[in-house]
Amino acid sequence: MTSLVAPPAAETAATRTLAVAISVAVLAGYALLSLALGQDANWDLRNYHWYNGYAFLTGRHGFDMAPAQVPSFYNPLLDVPLFLLADALPARAAMTVWSLLQGLNFVLLFALAHALTTAGSPMLRLWASAGTALIGILGAGTLSQLGTTFHDNVVSLGVIGGLLVAVRWRDTLFGGHTGQACAVAAAAGLLVGAAAGLKQPSVIFCVGLCFGFLLAPGGIVRRFTLSFTCGLGVLAGIALTGGYWMWFLWETYGNPLHPYFNTLFGSPLAAPSDYRDTQFVELSPTLLDRLLLGFRLLADPNLVGEIPLPGEAPWRDPRIAVLTVLIPAAALSGFIGGRGTRLTHAAAGRYVLAAVTLSCVTWAVMFCIYRYLVPVEMLAPIAILLAADRLPLATLARAGVAAAVMAGVQLATVTGDWGRIAWTDRLVEVDLPRIPAPGRTMVLMAGYQPMSFIIPEFPPEIPFLRIQSNFVHPDPSPNGYNDALRGRIDAHRGDVFVVSTIPDTDLAADAVRFHGRRLAWQECQVIRSNLNEPLNFCRTYPHDGERTPAGSATEP
Repeated sequence: MTSLVAPPAAETAATRTLAVAISVAVLAGYALLSLALGQDANWDLRNYHWYNGYAFLTGRHGFDMAPAQVPSFYNPLLDVPLFLLADALPARAAMTVWSLLQGLNFVLLFALAHALTTAGSPMLRLWASAGTALIGILGAGTLSQLGTTFHDNVVSLGVIGGLLVAVRWRDTLFGGHTGQACAVAAAAGLLVGAAAGLKQPSVIFCVGLCFGFLLAPGGIVRRFTLSFTCGLGVLAGIALTGGYWMWFLWETYGNPLHPYFNTLFGSPLAAPSDYRDTQFVELSPTLLDRLLLGFRLLADPNLVGEIPLPGEAPWRDPRIAVLTVLIPAAALSGFIGGRGTRLTHAAAGRYVLAAVTLSCVTWAVMFCIYRYLVPVEMLAPIAILLAADRLPLATLARAGVAAAVMAGVQLATVTGDWGRIAWTDRLVEVDLPRIPAPGRTMVLMAGYQPMSFIIPEFPPEIPFLRIQSNFVHPDPSPNGYNDALRGRIDAHRGDVFVVSTIPDTDLAADAVRFHGRRLAWQECQVIRSNLNEPLNFCRTYPHDGERTPAGSATEP
């Protein structure tokens, strides 16, 4: 029978060495898999991830005007190291390093699973924890983001790290001195708050980790104290990684979340709108829709954001559906209790399940965009183990259920693809058009397609102004940014070009007409790159007549 006693010191040293070897092997394999999948060319990379890091490093915010659409105003802190890395190294080398960073999720999941697992010999615990962690990094959303720039699998390090702190110091947290327990809760909050400061949708995990303490073991006063202290840690983490940028937005635009929630902050340099993407929330309007979303997305993945896949089969991952069944079953089974030895730590496991559940609920209320849930996808195998361990079954039966469910989940997973290309020498390669006088040139950007990735390749003295996007439109709607754009355009003395995708050139003609200029169709050049469809780069001239509303321009 499997030994349940504590290991001798020599065996512990051996398992630690093996754990390091397993981690190194998985990290190397993850990097090689990233190379095999191909080079990232996703929409967000082309729209803002490449530009935002460059803009922050070169102080272009304000010199350019919202060239990356609404994401022009996102915290650029994660994009800065990405830009520095990929600007200095060939594409393969840069994204290998980036994939290794993303692979650290395995190390944290491995440590978390091992800290939660209490039964079995040291070697059995080690291999079981490694297998659980490996399934955690092989989900459809996680693999689709391997070697890409979405950052959901980077901020996940803060989420998993926060849970690891809580579980690693569980004795202090759930039974130690209150002051020390509060310090642990604050540290967990600090890590997940840092993730939210880097990427705002990660706030769902702040809710999960903080309010998860209210459902953890202990008296009500202690649970409330831990939850409150965790919240203070979250605020400190947000301030650490996002405070500077929020202050910058507040001073510049009068809205620390600019342009989001502008109905509350009332910045004149944005429309009176919240700018929230609620299209996927609206696809699940009822409580039942939300409760069954894990199953509904199996039938129609586009309910939670499109992850396209070459061919006819959509991406698929049953993890959320499985948790939708297992976690409530585990909660009900808690009133019955299992038989035999526990596989996992009771108190810490209860907290992790509560944090995962509350994060999912908050996600379903606020976003319903699957890639924001990637950290939960990573944690799902651990949650499966914890939930199965609470079923009213014998010890080996619970272990068998957990292993079978995890294996079934992984076999049913079909990975998505956000857009990849064959590897090129550099991550971004652009063939520049002829520009007669860069020092006296301005470039307007029109249409709704991602284009800002081309800007770092242009002479730095050229300003780029986006006159049409998901932030500002060439129409008389109440958005003071249009007035600011028009002022910059009118004050410019020199050449003015407009860039758009070729199919959107008619939209570009309308947009520049709104700003008192006309597009010279016969003076268009084509910009080619390794990431995007060809772009039209067309000269414009002052319009002879009055400015006219968008929709009036036609190709001669």
